[in-house]
Amino acid sequence: MNFTQPRLRLLSILSVTLLVVGCASYYLFRHSGAPADEGFVAEQLNEGGMEDIGTLALPEVEKRLNYLIQDTGETLRSLELLNDVQLSLSIETSESADEQPLQYEPLFVPFTSAQLKAELASVQGLRFAQRLFADGSEVRLDTSSLDPLWKRAATPDEPVAEQYLPQRLRFRDGSEQTFAELKAPPKVESDDTISSQDAFALTANKPLASLGLTVSYRSYPAFRKVVLDKDHPQVTLDDGQSFQLTALGDASASVRLSTPKMSTFVVQGLDDAGKALYSNGNNSRAFPSEGDIAALHDYYRALLQTKGDLKQLKTGQAVQQQLERLTQALAAQVGPLKNTEVDYHFEATPQRILIHVLDPMEDSTVEFAQVDNVLAEQTRYIALDRNAERYGFIDQAGQWLIKPRWVQVQDSQLADTYTFFFPEKSSDPDSGWQALRSQLAYFPAGSHQLVDLPFEHIAEALSNGLLLVERETNGPYGLYDAKRHRFVLPMKFVNPTVTDNLFIARLGKRTDVTEGLYGAYTLDGKEILSTQFSGIEHSEGLLYASSADRRRQDVFDLQGKRINRQGDNVIGRFVGRQPLLVQDAKSRKFAFINRQGTRLPITLPYDEVQPFSNGMAVVGRDGNYGAIDLAGRLQVPLEYNQINAFQTRYAAAIRAGGGSGLVLISQNNKVTKELGAYTSMKVPDNGNEARYYVRDPNNDDEYLVYDADGNLVQQDE
Repeated sequence: MNFTQPRLRLLSILSVTLLVVGCASYYLFRHSGAPADEGFVAEQLNEGGMEDIGTLALPEVEKRLNYLIQDTGETLRSLELLNDVQLSLSIETSESADEQPLQYEPLFVPFTSAQLKAELASVQGLRFAQRLFADGSEVRLDTSSLDPLWKRAATPDEPVAEQYLPQRLRFRDGSEQTFAELKAPPKVESDDTISSQDAFALTANKPLASLGLTVSYRSYPAFRKVVLDKDHPQVTLDDGQSFQLTALGDASASVRLSTPKMSTFVVQGLDDAGKALYSNGNNSRAFPSEGDIAALHDYYRALLQTKGDLKQLKTGQAVQQQLERLTQALAAQVGPLKNTEVDYHFEATPQRILIHVLDPMEDSTVEFAQVDNVLAEQTRYIALDRNAERYGFIDQAGQWLIKPRWVQVQDSQLADTYTFFFPEKSSDPDSGWQALRSQLAYFPAGSHQLVDLPFEHIAEALSNGLLLVERETNGPYGLYDAKRHRFVLPMKFVNPTVTDNLFIARLGKRTDVTEGLYGAYTLDGKEILSTQFSGIEHSEGLLYASSADRRRQDVFDLQGKRINRQGDNVIGRFVGRQPLLVQDAKSRKFAFINRQGTRLPITLPYDEVQPFSNGMAVVGRDGNYGAIDLAGRLQVPLEYNQINAFQTRYAAAIRAGGGSGLVLISQNNKVTKELGAYTSMKVPDNGNEARYYVRDPNNDDEYLVYDADGNLVQQDE
């Protein structure tokens, strides 16, 4: 919320401005002897100001003086009607019972001109983008790195209107020219400056390397900061500025300020944490100072005196000159401060009011010697012939290397490689619609002759010039070496994933058709696992592969060596230093193995075993459940109907005979909290992000949500 010098009613021609607030409840000025009603009728008045009084005949000059006298007298009489009351802080303590999440706005932290200048001096990396045409070019500045600075150089409601003026233009071919020499004529008359959102046109179509830039902006040379609250409702500064909090409560606040006339002030309401509450609106009232009113009284008397001297003055020009001398003398009496009272409405009642009073803005400039083109130096550049609506390539001097013939040309993720679009013959020439066909092609080193590539899309650019490529939409994928222009893996795979130095995919020709089995390869094309699995997952340097019939899972190292025994089914994953659970496919017995495949000496006389989670594994026998630690010790006895995966500290469990009553137990079987009858839960393995949804004991239609440590995190219907 910010307010510049208020637009107030101009009283006659004196440089005193004020807004008369009818029925105000506070005393502004005490001036006895306000003028009585002048009693003029319409025929005696000539509405207007002093600026043209010298052109009027004497009868009309007198009528104009009558109008100025009446106008000033009415204002003085209105001020006399204001009542005298003492201002004091009123506090409203009632708050709405319906609490809603509060909205906040950014806390205003302004820059002074000196701070802004220092920040601008440290800015580096300004860039621009250039579009090249057959007959010129277009440049668009990227000034996003300056936006946070401009935001702090302005008030929240009035952004800085910065302007940009390009200076010296430096081209890729080594030549230089000024912006004034190459600026294309604008469609509408304007100066040379541009805004950050605008592009500017040049008559030259040569690719730029960099340019110099002058930025003009406005900023505040200094500011004063004042904080008001219920314990400190009033502050007066050494220069006479005063600030008074007159009302606080019911999600609103009222402030009375006396600040320099050309200054700007920003007011924000802060909560206990110092965050700025969102303001729902405000209204303001401005009123004159003692000096303003004194000058207005003197001006009224000067008007009467001038009317009395009318016979001696003789001409309208003489009257105008006398009034100008009088008003210039009276202007010195006008006070330097403006008085304003503002009411604010917030999302909640603020704990304190923060006020910034900003000095009048000043004009400044900053020079950026080198702003670079985002387009790196190249052998050739894409350019558009706007008349033919076709694209081609130009050299650094702006001359055509390949004349325009494509509807569109797009850069790819690979240097000297482009996607070209050209019309495809339509089977229905009368339809008015023309399809486009695309083709990837590249320029061999030292050549301007294009070579088509045997794929349509570059899905991902990998390291060392390796590309994951796709033949066409929903088509097969392969690995392509762009440096040697050869396939590392042929385009016969679909649904690929590339992680670290691994390529995992299934055989097939279409991504939208289920066919083939998965295999795994290194990025240099070496086979790790042949294509015989229904799925392969890479996790922590190991490969977990599901058999074609999905009945068994094995774990392999990155050389393709199986870690688990033949006939063992892998359950879960290796996580950290925890062992991996396996089960013999024939005997159905469980065991734990380490990363070398060695079975650990952990006895498992159970008919149910779960993988380890946070150092504990749930085990069961005959429908009763407990939990063992990493050494195989039964830390939680088999006395529960259900135990979920252990989180970092606790597990959720249901005691035998406990119905749906959920409790949290520790790793040594201590019940830490009884949650209640659960409806559902989300329990990750080896994490601490569990959520337990429990019936609200006070309302069956609602449930409570607890986190993994038993803390209530929300209450939902």
